[in-house]
Amino acid sequence: MWSLEKDREVGGAQTGPGDSLLRRLCAKLQPPGETHIPAPREWRLVGQEQDFSQLFTWISTSPISESDITSIAAYQYESNDFKILHRFDTRLNIIQASVNESRTVLAYVVKQKLNDESDEHLYRPYLIPLKPKHRTKPMPIENERNRQIMVQFLYKKSKSFLRRSIVDKLLVMIHLECIKSVTIKLEPDDCDDFANESWSMDDKGLHQDTIVKSFSWAQWDPVHQVLYYIHYRIPAQSSIEVNDYKMQRDTTPTLSGFQFHEDMPHETVLNIPLNLPHPPATSETPSCGLYEDDAVPLRIHDCSLDLQIVSHPSGVVCICHHYLYKPEEESKTTNEDPKNLAENENGVHFAYSITLLHHGYVTHCVIPNLIWSLAKSLRPTFSLYKDDYLLVHLPTLFTHLLDVGLSHEPCCHIVLPPNFCVQGDHLVPLLGNNKSTLVDLVTLDIVKVNISNSQLITFFKSNTSIENKLSILHYFLHHDLNIDIVEELIGDICIKPSDEVGTFCAVLKEFLTGGSYIATKNCLATAALPLTRLLPFTTNMKPSLVQISGTTLSVSQEELNTAMMLLSPRQRIVPFRSDMWTRLWDYLSSVTIRFKSHQVLEKLKVSLACYQPEALSRCSTPLSPAGGPPPPRRVAPPFTFQTSQTNDVALPPFFEIDTCTASKQEHVISVNLREVSMHLLKHGSAVGAGQGAQGSATHVHAVATRYAAAQLETSRTLCLIICKALAATAKPDQERGFAFIDEMNEDHRYMLLKALETYYLAADSMAFPLPQGFSSFFTYLGYRSLPFPNFLQYVHRNVFEIQIDFLKVVIADIWLDAGDNSEAVLRGIRLAALGGRGRGRRALVSCNHSAALLLRARDHAATILAGQPAHLSRLVSNSRITNTRRGLAAFPSGDRLSPLDTFLDLLTAKASLNELDFNLLIDATISAET
Repeated sequence: MWSLEKDREVGGAQTGPGDSLLRRLCAKLQPPGETHIPAPREWRLVGQEQDFSQLFTWISTSPISESDITSIAAYQYESNDFKILHRFDTRLNIIQASVNESRTVLAYVVKQKLNDESDEHLYRPYLIPLKPKHRTKPMPIENERNRQIMVQFLYKKSKSFLRRSIVDKLLVMIHLECIKSVTIKLEPDDCDDFANESWSMDDKGLHQDTIVKSFSWAQWDPVHQVLYYIHYRIPAQSSIEVNDYKMQRDTTPTLSGFQFHEDMPHETVLNIPLNLPHPPATSETPSCGLYEDDAVPLRIHDCSLDLQIVSHPSGVVCICHHYLYKPEEESKTTNEDPKNLAENENGVHFAYSITLLHHGYVTHCVIPNLIWSLAKSLRPTFSLYKDDYLLVHLPTLFTHLLDVGLSHEPCCHIVLPPNFCVQGDHLVPLLGNNKSTLVDLVTLDIVKVNISNSQLITFFKSNTSIENKLSILHYFLHHDLNIDIVEELIGDICIKPSDEVGTFCAVLKEFLTGGSYIATKNCLATAALPLTRLLPFTTNMKPSLVQISGTTLSVSQEELNTAMMLLSPRQRIVPFRSDMWTRLWDYLSSVTIRFKSHQVLEKLKVSLACYQPEALSRCSTPLSPAGGPPPPRRVAPPFTFQTSQTNDVALPPFFEIDTCTASKQEHVISVNLREVSMHLLKHGSAVGAGQGAQGSATHVHAVATRYAAAQLETSRTLCLIICKALAATAKPDQERGFAFIDEMNEDHRYMLLKALETYYLAADSMAFPLPQGFSSFFTYLGYRSLPFPNFLQYVHRNVFEIQIDFLKVVIADIWLDAGDNSEAVLRGIRLAALGGRGRGRRALVSCNHSAALLLRARDHAATILAGQPAHLSRLVSNSRITNTRRGLAAFPSGDRLSPLDTFLDLLTAKASLNELDFNLLIDATISAET
């Protein structure tokens, strides 16, 4: 066998013999049984066609003349089909080629030096029939030029062609001059065998038509048969500006798109004004003269403008542009000439921007202070990864995954370390059904991008930026839909030290927002799905600085401030025919205004200030929290928490029930439901207009109700995840509630308290409801874990809620062994006062301590003296009202009247005997005196 380079490892996956194009092609050319034939060399990828075939050229030694000859062949990577198209008699420097659909005509471009003493190169395109009856010479299409020339055949949807003639169209692109459409007609020679039929071509069968006069950059999209190019438009000028020579010379670079059809003329579907940092060369201004001559992707450009467009049939269109620049302060003292920059190694800024037409956003990415030699040699790779990501690979620096899918706005971008998933110096996408296949143009190695879940988990757990953590969590929530991995990631942060508190809170907020969105989306009818574009889906909306492997990446995002001119479906040659551009139009026609949590927070700030739990009831809340989410219409919500290793259901450490008449949970749910409903009603009519679906009142109610239910379910799931990570979940036969806390050791209690405190902060700042029973459990956990003064600070700041079940247990616990300890008595009195008058009364009734009796008696007397209706408390002693006067002799005075008797006479003057609790007053008096 011919000697090939050894296999190498790429991104953790072994690149074997079947993953190298060079190995595959050499195996196709090796004759059976021959082992001493000189190996082909200088392989080059010179083109890709719509049928996913690649064109390759190579140099070999002729067995007849023993001189070097050039051959060209078509190869399909997925089917492993190989066919030699033509062998030339001499050695040619073919930089690019294209073959027509019927494989009967080959177009190619030859580049050669002007002379041995000059560095100037000349380009010239040729045509040659592949099945001639008699051997013919290549036919030149254009004269030699020192400007880059590329050629490309147009393909048709139909794979059949007429026997009598073949008519093909060829695009000839000449940099800074024009783009021509050449019509080629081939006539069949007399032949009985159709498979071996020969075709002839002459000058009369060629017809040229100029479709673009002058352009500075162009790219051909073989999949969608679209030609993108940049030209210049003179802006509209007033009569005063006509005489201004400078204004006449100013032009605006514009990106246009030609959509070619099979049996109809092409049409201009796109016109976008561009804002380029360095204007490219025009036909009137000289270019830099340095061409890369890369045929994949097929582009016409020089070093003055490096632009690439990546698109998808769903309507995703990304304009990728990278450039180098110096900071403004340094550029004043440093000449911008590249020769001077090469001498100044202090560093330049490497930047690339991604214009997302389908979203109307521009994402700017800047890497500051790179050495000029490194920045100049970097060749970024732009390729789609899976369905929702754009991969940007910078060798030796990092790999950037931008979330550019149609499901939501672009914001959660992942920055991976170098050689994490991709390795190669000059990678380009390889056409095929797998969008994640790249090829290295230098070595012809195949690189299949496959970022595994285990790699992302490991990267998440390492020391990385908070933006990366949120983006990875977003990936598993929205794109991978893997709740088990999300549980593992959150559990890992739970046990991190205290310096991760900010990151922990941000991750919890992301889970609450993203989990509620997914749970709502998965249980809605299809007709209501457009309204989900109005619901929040992430908290990571503003990318910022990202540190990765010693490299700083600054990411910013802005809306397009230039009007995008897109041809509407009604203006197309074939109106309303579905293609990439109609889908892009439909997506841009709908307006997206996401609901924000601060809209609920503003209402809660006012309503919670005068919040009275006893004044509410379950009938006042449209969505009862005890009822849970309504039955789904499509599939069940994905956040039903259950351990994946065992069949035991994980239970929270508290009882999921509130003993109070109404809770804060109901109030938060009610305000969320109202605000979401109003937001959907206000903006729902504009959503989905391009798709022909509008949000009706029925859909608004369904979406708002399910979103409110999903908020509660997601909040409960997150609480369970945290408790499970800290080994604080209960088994079905285990004690829960306050008894669960009493059985924990101090360190365990404190860890659980800090984690639940962060959870409470995340839910409260996002206006999310808390699970039933959580407030009392959380308050008791804080009471048992914190010093009493610190605990009171949490209460005063409304972090801990004093519920009736907490008061009953804590006050009884404080006063059980208090005795005459005045400090313990004051603690109980203070807690009873913080719980409110109603809850304080109910808590004191269950306590037999003398201080409780005294407080109840004073409250009872104060109520009567104030003229308010008094409610008789439960009797503590066995005394009856009929023999109340029997206790008067216990405190005789000179006139046989006691102070209590005088006080009772005063009370009876303010209220009837039926309103007085004589036993309570007598027992309190006796307890106070004894």
